[in-house]
Amino acid sequence: MIKYEPVPISQHDELLGPDFSARFADQMRAYYKPYLNNGRDVILAKEAWEYAVADSIDGASWVGAGKNVIDVSAPNLDIDVKGISCSKMTGLTTEASILQNIKEKNDHAVGLFKQGDFSSLKEMFIEPFVEKTQKNKNLHVLACVRDKTLKQVWYCLLKVVQCKNPNLLAEMKFRGTRSIDVPFIDETLGRTYLFIPKRRLEIRLNMAAMSKYSVLSHSYA
Repeated sequence: MIKYEPVPISQHDELLGPDFSARFADQMRAYYKPYLNNGRDVILAKEAWEYAVADSIDGASWVGAGKNVIDVSAPNLDIDVKGISCSKMTGLTTEASILQNIKEKNDHAVGLFKQGDFSSLKEMFIEPFVEKTQKNKNLHVLACVRDKTLKQVWYCLLKVVQCKNPNLLAEMKFRGTRSIDVPFIDETLGRTYLFIPKRRLEIRLNMAAMSKYSVLSHSYA
């Protein structure tokens, strides 16, 4: 299985480059400018974050098109870029997709969920995702987090660590009527889960705990 582990800020320079934050801020401000100049709300597509990250690291390239787990390939790491937001930096962020499985529309995923057949759902959703992560080099998630109240953008890194968890099925739990918690991350840091209506694995971060691993890059007001 895998585990998401937060990367201390002291290690960011080695992975992203010492001037990443400033370059990322410049890239994003250039993107915001036409909206702000015309008094419009900034619209942020997922590619905007990905392009900005790729253009802020020497030797990096955007590879987000297609079926890759990663969005950016950089000299020291492969990066899965997530654009998420929160109302303030003390709560849970919005969700971001980890993996969506839409190949088999008649695979009875909803029925398996209702039956509590975690083993079949693990085979359908979790194992393909873990297999994809194993094909990348030094895989990390770079989460770009918008504080919508203060209109600030922070970012943090999580390393995707390959590990064994023979108790995974026992640790999977129903959350409400539409999702199953899958323990890929320490529960103090966030939540990873299978969301049945969208047929995908998702992640949310708890910014109260992740704030010490996060860097304030810029404001977008």
